Amino acid sequence: VCVCSISSSLLAGFTCTRVVTLTKARIPRLVRACRRRGRQRVILQETQLTCMYNLIKNETDVTSFNLYPPDVLLYYDYSLVPQANCKSYFQELAEADFSVFSTTLQFKRAELFTNARSCLGITGTGLSENNVMVLGNMCCTLDSSVIENSDPSILEKLKNCKDFTSQQVTAMETLLLSGNTTYGAPSTWNGQTLEDLEILPLYLTQPFYEKFDTVFNKECFLFFGISYFLGVLLIPDEECTSGAITQVTISDPTFPFDYTTAAQFNSCLSATTTRDNLAAITQAVDDTEYLRIVLDKLQEVGHWADQVKVLGPASRTATSEDISMWNITQIDTLSDLMNSANGEWDPTLVSSTTNSHLECGGH
Repeated sequence: VCVCSISSSLLAGFTCTRVVTLTKARIPRLVRACRRRGRQRVILQETQLTCMYNLIKNETDVTSFNLYPPDVLLYYDYSLVPQANCKSYFQELAEADFSVFSTTLQFKRAELFTNARSCLGITGTGLSENNVMVLGNMCCTLDSSVIENSDPSILEKLKNCKDFTSQQVTAMETLLLSGNTTYGAPSTWNGQTLEDLEILPLYLTQPFYEKFDTVFNKECFLFFGISYFLGVLLIPDEECTSGAITQVTISDPTFPFDYTTAAQFNSCLSATTTRDNLAAITQAVDDTEYLRIVLDKLQEVGHWADQVKVLGPASRTATSEDISMWNITQIDTLSDLMNSANGEWDPTLVSSTTNSHLECGGH
């Protein structure tokens, strides 16, 4: 089974005892398959994450931080992170869920920030806009004094947090009440401000709400909050929610792991992208259902006859009707199509392929 076709819910059942039956080469691939974002994010617990790190820590690409789930990076032995490459480590760690730490390992949150300060050359109490961008979700772990003295852009990162201490809430309110944020002076706040702040008003207190007209009180915000969450969660299944597939996406070593269902792969892949990147796509994709989508996309555009020879494994999903439309004029094209490395042909289709060559003037 292609790991790219494994659902997020199945990957969430990852255990060390189950993966010992897999080949050594397949285990890192399975771990990399858990690097998914947005609605398809694979939710993993600390025991799973520490197990994953122990399984991949001796891999040659273990410091290619963009290949592995951000949550796994939380458990890296930081002494093994190349200092010349430490910034990229924290940039990838920025998407991790820092709330996953157990009480026993809670100390790692402060430890990671200490290491980040050293790596990024952070001095003083607050963070610059650039450092806020690099640290991302680590901002959820910061003390109130750091939040209060940081660039106001930290508020955008705090929108990703699952909870706050009362001190953190006070620090956010101090930032907002200063008027030096993108939300403007308190005297200008209105219902739109509440919507723009997303989840934060659910945690803010009286000093924040008393700056609004009475029509915009905390109870009123519940409406805005519910509307916001419904807007995020009720996305039609047929829409591409995993990100449009581009040349850059295809060149990523983890492609197509982020596209966990054939429906998402189909929605996010355009016909022109398929035509322009056919060879790269067919080299990366090995799931039959996905390969059939590739062939269907290709047939939506014209002027692709010259690419028949690079169909690779996708050719094995063709029907006799598909093959009858192929323009196989060269013997080397036929040879490429018959290459056994791309999988076995259905015996009933072999004659269709060779006949297509003969009908086009081949010998």
